[in-house]
Amino acid sequence: MQAAALLHLLQLASPGLPIGAYSYSQGLEAAIERGRVSNEASARIWLANHLQQVVGHFEAPVFWRLLQAFAARDAAQVAHWSDCYLAARDTAEFRAETIQMGYSLAKLVQELQIAEPALLALLQAQEEIPLPTALACAATALAVPPDAALLGMLFSWLENQVLVCVKSVPLGQVAGQRLL
Repeated sequence: MQAAALLHLLQLASPGLPIGAYSYSQGLEAAIERGRVSNEASARIWLANHLQQVVGHFEAPVFWRLLQAFAARDAAQVAHWSDCYLAARDTAEFRAETIQMGYSLAKLVQELQIAEPALLALLQAQEEIPLPTALACAATALAVPPDAALLGMLFSWLENQVLVCVKSVPLGQVAGQRLL
């Protein structure tokens, strides 16, 4: 990977990306409150299950298809996969979460002027922008290779979840690093 693409990938996967991801736990806090996640071992199980059952089987493949749609400048596919992702949010909170983060990242893409007009138009054509759509647009605009963008998305998700565990279980920093 080119150095510039790697730096852009790190930027997109950073917890410092100002989209509010740190505010959401995607159900992990509820699992902690119910006692399902209470130590490093139970956190590992919860994270692995969520990663395999939800992220790996749905969110990652949709993100991959969005990356392909943006690369092809295919408005119909961008709209289709964005709609599929939104339709799969099974609670109002999960839907609001992805729309808030998607809106924030779309706004950042526009403010940083990183996307060519055609890409920006694809993004802005969405009535509601889920996070994977905005992230796929940003990764495409920044020339991050699709496989690296996918790994960045997965790592960003995992890092956010581990931070919830470190703060809320609580786990120590070393345990958090083992989970990563």
